[in-house]
Amino acid sequence: MLPTAPAPHADVFVFDVCDTLFYSNTTFDYLEFVLRAQKRGGAQRWLTLLTKRWSPAFVGLAVLQKLRGGDPIKTVALRLLRGIPKAELYRLGQQFVQEYLSTRKIAHTHTLLAGVAGVGTRVILLSASLDPIVAAIAAELKVEFVSSLLGYDVQGQCTGELVRELGGDKPRALQELLGPNAPVGRLAVATDNFTDHGLVSSAACRYVVVHKPEAKGFWQDLQPEFIEAYSA
Repeated sequence: MLPTAPAPHADVFVFDVCDTLFYSNTTFDYLEFVLRAQKRGGAQRWLTLLTKRWSPAFVGLAVLQKLRGGDPIKTVALRLLRGIPKAELYRLGQQFVQEYLSTRKIAHTHTLLAGVAGVGTRVILLSASLDPIVAAIAAELKVEFVSSLLGYDVQGQCTGELVRELGGDKPRALQELLGPNAPVGRLAVATDNFTDHGLVSSAACRYVVVHKPEAKGFWQDLQPEFIEAYSA
């Protein structure tokens, strides 16, 4: 069943991106897309070793994550973008959206987003994914966005590091976008991300995407409207 759209007097509607608007971990899918387009076979093989659960590299970094926190797999994987010009990463971001993500839309959330277009609601993508990806999605949907940011040197080449990691920092990023003293007003949120629990709890209209039935238990205390997206 499709969710009903929030009332038109919702002032701000925040959408997550990965596994909320698209069946995709957009960061790693984009990395694979870029490295293939750049014909960087060695880097592609490294990415496979970093992301496949059977790989010793994946296992070692997963253990490190449990011990120290953070996201070492993502940190190491992003180094594979080092030296690629920003303009090229943004061009490939547009191509990635058109050729890959366009086939992986989660229909329910796109219907929800389309339902608030033109009713005075401010629609914002808040995503820990990378700026070349989220900028391209936002441009296509004609909405605002805040994302994690890759670093670029004075020549405009990617440093392979993040200068901003949005994961776990979405409430502050939203407030900064709206203005430090501006009230958020009536907030609607759509996400699948467990780390967005606090953001969802602050919303008047709550939509949670679940990819398996047991995920509902995590959110039950917030009584959201569930969007069941059990298969790609």
